[in-house]
Amino acid sequence: MVIKRFKSNETVNKLWWSHDSFWHAALIRELGPDQANRLNLEVSEKIFRMITLTLLREKIVQRPHSIQELMFVFKTVWKNAFFDELYINEPITYDGNTAIWTGKQCHAYDSLSKANLLEGYECGCQALRNGVMKALRLKANHEIKESLVKGDGRCVITITFSPNDYIGHPPR
Repeated sequence: MVIKRFKSNETVNKLWWSHDSFWHAALIRELGPDQANRLNLEVSEKIFRMITLTLLREKIVQRPHSIQELMFVFKTVWKNAFFDELYINEPITYDGNTAIWTGKQCHAYDSLSKANLLEGYECGCQALRNGVMKALRLKANHEIKESLVKGDGRCVITITFSPNDYIGHPPR
């Protein structure tokens, strides 16, 4: 007897997004929104730190020397963490050492919205970026200007990079 797999890896990926939503809903039910958000952010930061450290160790990315290189690291992390090109093709503009990323799609937002769980939800994107930047030994210097979760119709994130932002020794 042959053990078969789903016809598409996308099926498994979508099921993992559902798992994430169900898990968050269970945490809210059991612990309340404050504890659920705290745990979600803590775990999100750790997993994105691990993803970034693995990409560094496997020499898929390197520590950045410019905002453009930092955004390439983020895109590489997104490509490896999410399915269906999520966040990869969203527009990024640059203003000196600051990147402005504008997003209109988010699977977490979509899932939470369908489950009617947006009220009190704290967006995990800040934690994702914190995890990446900690792995790169960079001070977290980013801000959510607009958010789907807050009803803005899109997400607008600014990320600023400076070689002086390195914690410890900057890369060579």
